[in-house]
Amino acid sequence: MTRLLLLLLVSALAGWAPPVTAAPLGKDPARWISGVAPGLVQVEFALQFDRGDAPHGILDQDPKSTGPRSNSLADLVAEERPLETTGFLVGPTTVVAMDPCVHPRFIRSIVVRRGENRSTARVTAYGVQQWAFVLTLDQPIAGTRPLAFPAKGSKASEAPAGLVGYHRQDGQMVRVVLPFGGQFLQTESGQAFRVLDHQGLAVSATGRPLGLVMNHRLDTDQRWRGHPLDWKMIDAAGFTDRLKELEELTARTLVRVRLSFRSPKATPGQNPMRMRTRGDEEADDSATERNELGVLLPGGRVAVLAALRSGITARLERASIQRDGGQPSVPAKFVASLRDFGVLVLEPEQPLGEALRIDPVHPADRMGQLLLRAEIDLRGETRSAYFHESRIAGVRVGARLEAYPELPDPEVKDTFLFTLDRALYALPVARRELLGGVRDPFAGRRQLTTARQIAEAVGRLPATADPANVPVSEADENRLAWLGVELQPLTRELARANRVSDQTRDGQTGALVTYVHPESPAAKAGIQAGMVLLRLRAPSQPVPIEVQLEEDFARAQGFPWERLDEIRDQFFERIPTPWPPVETPFTRALTDLGFGTRVTAEFVEEGKLLSREFEVVPGPTHYESAVRFKSESLGITVRNLTYDVRRYIQRKADEPGVVVSRIEPGGRASVAGVKPYELITHVQDQPVATVADFERLVAAEKGDLKLTLKRMAKGRIVTIRAVSTESKE
Repeated sequence: MTRLLLLLLVSALAGWAPPVTAAPLGKDPARWISGVAPGLVQVEFALQFDRGDAPHGILDQDPKSTGPRSNSLADLVAEERPLETTGFLVGPTTVVAMDPCVHPRFIRSIVVRRGENRSTARVTAYGVQQWAFVLTLDQPIAGTRPLAFPAKGSKASEAPAGLVGYHRQDGQMVRVVLPFGGQFLQTESGQAFRVLDHQGLAVSATGRPLGLVMNHRLDTDQRWRGHPLDWKMIDAAGFTDRLKELEELTARTLVRVRLSFRSPKATPGQNPMRMRTRGDEEADDSATERNELGVLLPGGRVAVLAALRSGITARLERASIQRDGGQPSVPAKFVASLRDFGVLVLEPEQPLGEALRIDPVHPADRMGQLLLRAEIDLRGETRSAYFHESRIAGVRVGARLEAYPELPDPEVKDTFLFTLDRALYALPVARRELLGGVRDPFAGRRQLTTARQIAEAVGRLPATADPANVPVSEADENRLAWLGVELQPLTRELARANRVSDQTRDGQTGALVTYVHPESPAAKAGIQAGMVLLRLRAPSQPVPIEVQLEEDFARAQGFPWERLDEIRDQFFERIPTPWPPVETPFTRALTDLGFGTRVTAEFVEEGKLLSREFEVVPGPTHYESAVRFKSESLGITVRNLTYDVRRYIQRKADEPGVVVSRIEPGGRASVAGVKPYELITHVQDQPVATVADFERLVAAEKGDLKLTLKRMAKGRIVTIRAVSTESKE
């Protein structure tokens, strides 16, 4: 058999079993081949692109080839090579072959050949339990002879001795004989199988064909024996009807969900377009509208396949279910984000009707069986859908020993699997990434996940919810947790000087405490400057959250206060804040754990390991979350002074001032010479303690406006003309 077939059917087994001694080959395997060779044919699929989409799947490869290797079906199209597999002639114009599970839109033609003799063919039936389909030739192929199998119902007792295959190797077609061996396994439920590493025509020691082995797991009931046309089949017309029924079902139950968000608040010095990727709505963190697929689950709730970070979910304002056919949209309320999966759960405000049934069968028990595949792609409001057959090639053991089905085709981002009776079996879901420690290579990208897992997680809410990944008010959008420490990233030298090289991978993790804020959780726990913070441990995280910070080289150079007057106002937006951001990977991890969570922080002081337990609490208002006011007439936005800004500028809590956070290019404040990050301490010689004071004093003046400014230690006065039109952000 070709390597394609091996890749299709060899499963990544979780355990190991002792090898079973293979039956010895006959004394003359060439006699076996000569007896069945007229029934072995080559099946070629000529592939093509469709609507700009490349064909996807796994291709045949010569395992002994030393030349360059392709790794996609698109490469076959570029190289003008067919996708090849082995066919077995079971009637004058009937061939049974391995089902490549490639969508028909990517198949330009099917040709069956033996040497130079050939015939075009079409698919006329699919094996339900066997990984195979039936091809009908348009004409008989000269030089061929159908294989002769035991009659239906015969009690032939001959044991299989070998497997005969036909594939391309070393640039030519070869026939191969392999011993019929494999492993015998029995599941805990009592099911017994023989597991083979190869597939092909099973023959007895006398060379007699016994049956086709198309699955790598053979049931002990010997269903594979006998004539392949006696297998359980579904004809092509009947299968097309099932796909049509599935198309109608998915139109009703895989719905478009519109999520609406507040606009993100721009951070000075950052490009608001930095996360945009053309045509990729999922990669646009600044989007205010997103369209995602939602799955109507039993019970009426909708699982939205959107792996949103907590900072994005925080801005969620409303959601609605968009139904096809001109039906009005249905508002839905947010219920939860699943802790382990990239799924939002919504509750429609009115029933949506039909929900999907969930198939609970273990993936190993579905391997090789015929399934229905729906490829649903949602790009904005445009939906495309394609339907064809698919089969499970293997099972991967994932988190908490859950079984994940794997297809021969790696392109599963938009793939939904259904059983023949249209029960949802698997869907594309991303696993949530852990906050620290060992990374799951499958986290963050969509993988086929059994629908049972998702339905059970939704059914066990709120126990399976992520309490930190929820919508919040605009005032709370930028809330961050804190311990009340300022941290400096470790280096190799700092790690060795503090005797924590063995705890920090020689300075790659960990941070030096440089300041402890008074009355903070850290201060109350006795944490002092000079300690080294190593990691956090939380009950919800299976691995420790290692503290990993990066050096801020831009701010390490110092803020250009002396050259601020040289910067033109159109470049003000590119100037980062002089003070470091309060949000760091450390404070973000704390916040994502959720307020009220108990965590244990590990420190080192003078070579001794210390543990302190904290409750995750909101930190005080910081610069990004500070109350702000925008004067349209002056072209200026100011914010209240916060603890991080006061610490940077060394200003006491009782000293007046608001900080200039934005200057509109060409505005009156810019023309007067006001610069970003200066303090406004007085308006018309009246002290300004808050933005409310600034708003009141500006609104009260009709003539020239005198502002007292402070730039670090230097003070100055500017005069600008006020106008009456004011607005708040």
